[in-house]
Amino acid sequence: MHSSDILFAVIISSLLILLLVAGILITFFATGRQRIRQEMYLAETKLTFEKELRQVETEVSENMMNQFAQELHDNIGQLLTALHIQVENQKLDHPELLESFKPTEIYLTEINQQLRMLSRTFNNDYIGRVGLIAAIQLEVDRLKTLKRFDVEFDHSNGPTSLEKNQELMVFRIFQEIVQNALRHSSAHHLIVKIEADVANFELRVKDDGKGFNKEEIFESNKASGLRNIMKRAALAGLDCTIESQVGNGCLFILKKISKLD
Repeated sequence: MHSSDILFAVIISSLLILLLVAGILITFFATGRQRIRQEMYLAETKLTFEKELRQVETEVSENMMNQFAQELHDNIGQLLTALHIQVENQKLDHPELLESFKPTEIYLTEINQQLRMLSRTFNNDYIGRVGLIAAIQLEVDRLKTLKRFDVEFDHSNGPTSLEKNQELMVFRIFQEIVQNALRHSSAHHLIVKIEADVANFELRVKDDGKGFNKEEIFESNKASGLRNIMKRAALAGLDCTIESQVGNGCLFILKKISKLD
């Protein structure tokens, strides 16, 4: 075999090896790109599903709350009305017992007021119509009737800069904070303050109760309510700070996260 033939064979062999290597590399990169696209598709599908699931959970929760509010207003309200009519009939039949019926009438009136407040509180449409500040004012009025502690409410006037869903989430968080105070704080005073304008929002809820060690509570299995508050705040695009010391009450600060943060 001539040297030229050998050179030609070497060149052809080298080209074939290069083509084979190129084919392997192309296949490898194509497979990698396909795998990346598949992983991105799966991640996007999972994200879409989780978003849809949260939406469904919200819709179910809101529907249940609205139904509960309607049940309070319609069924129990009607029963109380019938009871009030019965009392009035008994007063007509037994005028000598008018004084003895007065405590019952007072209780019926207070129950009706509480039911009206609760039905509005649980009704998300009501919160959307009147706004967050008016809804919290209603809740404060309800708390005052419980006479468990003194409640102060200081707020700015006008609408907040929050979206409707954010306002609803803030209201639910406020309810949870108040329930924690009622159950665990042994407080005598509760101070609620809202500072809001077209760009900023801040809610402060402070009690003078027994307080707690935040680190110990979060490390234990007793912090489910506090974790739920933090979780809901994060989902609503809000920053939640909890400050508390044993014997020195508790302070919750809920702020709208600035776009610059």
